[in-house]
Amino acid sequence: MPINPTLGAQFVDSMQAAADFLGNGAIEVNMYETEIFDLVRRSSPIMERIAAEPANGHPHRFFEQSAIGQGAFTDPRTISYTPGGPTRSEKVIYIKAMVNGSNFGLFDVQVTQQQGQFSYVEAKDVNDIISGIQVVRCQKIWQGADTSYASPSSIEYYGLLNQITQQATIAPGASIIDGLKAQVAAMVANTSYVVRPTAIWVNPIVGDFIDREAKAQGITMNTVEVVAGVKVKSLSTQAGELPIISTDPFLPSTTGSSYGFSAPPAGYKNYFCAILSEPLITRPYIDGGKHNGGIPQLFQLGLVGDLQKKFIAVCFDAILAKGSSYAHCVVAVQRP
Repeated sequence: MPINPTLGAQFVDSMQAAADFLGNGAIEVNMYETEIFDLVRRSSPIMERIAAEPANGHPHRFFEQSAIGQGAFTDPRTISYTPGGPTRSEKVIYIKAMVNGSNFGLFDVQVTQQQGQFSYVEAKDVNDIISGIQVVRCQKIWQGADTSYASPSSIEYYGLLNQITQQATIAPGASIIDGLKAQVAAMVANTSYVVRPTAIWVNPIVGDFIDREAKAQGITMNTVEVVAGVKVKSLSTQAGELPIISTDPFLPSTTGSSYGFSAPPAGYKNYFCAILSEPLITRPYIDGGKHNGGIPQLFQLGLVGDLQKKFIAVCFDAILAKGSSYAHCVVAVQRP
């Protein structure tokens, strides 16, 4: 670059572009706020409401009892019976694997550290390797593409929307509140199983529909705390006051047929909700016997010729809804 002697000292090449202003008595250079603005979603309340348990192997196995031997009336003087017993079946679910990783170049990390302005960014980015697993896990707990317990068809979770087979639809114009209450009542009225739902999970948009409906009908809804510091509206049902957890954006909406539901009418969507008996939903995990609650495991690989720091996080677990055909229910709310 030719130098113009009339201008005196000058920045050249990229340094010229880095200066905001050059003038007599002033050189203005780029500076930044020391905190990175960050509202990226990293979790969901579903992770705090579902218990984790060590898996007993791969696959994780358990027995489910679906019936007991039924009694029968008989002549008191001529007692007779038909021998019977309980009905039990073996159940399995296969453990899934999730992975995330990142490489950190030695030179650029040391430049950042020496500048001091973003000295914390390496630790932040390492934590976000784990967060990257968490956010996908929160989505796939609901939407995982697998469709079978014993014969996996996908490397993803057997998501709750596929796993839960009891279903209901609230059609356009029908009351969402009445529809949810009616379905809870139908679950509680089951004469074969003792069903006690603990929460109603809805997308935030459905939560807004419910608030509008309650306001229009003059319905007062109580509030309950679902996780530390988070309070939500509750619905009075035949199973008691159930929290309406409307803070999970990973419950999807679709315009076509999906998760066993027919497509909604033209101009409408199926907004999926879930009535869950949460103590019956678990996350079996594998961690080598550390019993760390199924959190992702983080590993740093040894430095090789390129002197990069290489971090890899892995997680081995599954999502399991016991009593998937009667203890839980997926509801499709059809709205614009």
